[in-house]
Amino acid sequence: MGLLSILRLSGAGSNDNSTGKEPDEGKKKTQRIIEIVILVLLATATVASAWCVYEASAWGNVQMENVGAIALLQAQSIRLTDDDNTLRTIDVTMFLSWVQAASENQTGRMVFLEDRFRDEFRPAFNEWLQSANPGEIPPGTPFSSPGYSLKTSRELDQLKLNMSESLDNVRQANANSDSYILTTVFGALVLFFAGVAGKWKWPVITLIFIGIAIIFLVVVLQRIFTLPVIIT
Repeated sequence: MGLLSILRLSGAGSNDNSTGKEPDEGKKKTQRIIEIVILVLLATATVASAWCVYEASAWGNVQMENVGAIALLQAQSIRLTDDDNTLRTIDVTMFLSWVQAASENQTGRMVFLEDRFRDEFRPAFNEWLQSANPGEIPPGTPFSSPGYSLKTSRELDQLKLNMSESLDNVRQANANSDSYILTTVFGALVLFFAGVAGKWKWPVITLIFIGIAIIFLVVVLQRIFTLPVIIT
């Protein structure tokens, strides 16, 4: 009876060890799953942050290129404005001289000045002159006529459109760059919460930090897939 009792006790002890191992194995399995989730979070956030840094830099380059284009257009605009003002001054001076000659009935001087009108001014002048009876000076000036159009003025208008477009590009590129930088900040938060999640002994806190990291990662991925992309 004494031997039988010992065997029973030993058998009971072995059963207790097996039941004790099962919770340990479950705990280790849960820990491995948590480690894998943290690893995926860290890897995804790292790649996403690197992509955001690249895109922010690329959009920054686009912004600088358009700023340089605006500076060049401004220099061209200054030159064209000077040329435009010079040509208009010439036309006004010639026209005022013609009006003075016409008011004094100096026909020869009038013909002399008309022969020296610039090609861009002559159509507007003829249109203006034909608006009155022969021998009379029409009211107003040719400069208000739609026919008075200078090449420099048209080029200035085009330059203004180009400058406006480049300015819009600068604003858009700056906004995109800022958006990617902000996304990088969210990526850094993912790295922080995922990195410290495995440092806690309490599973509840670990799960809370992992949940926060997942939320920020969703925000990061959502922004990446909706923001405009440029590859240089």
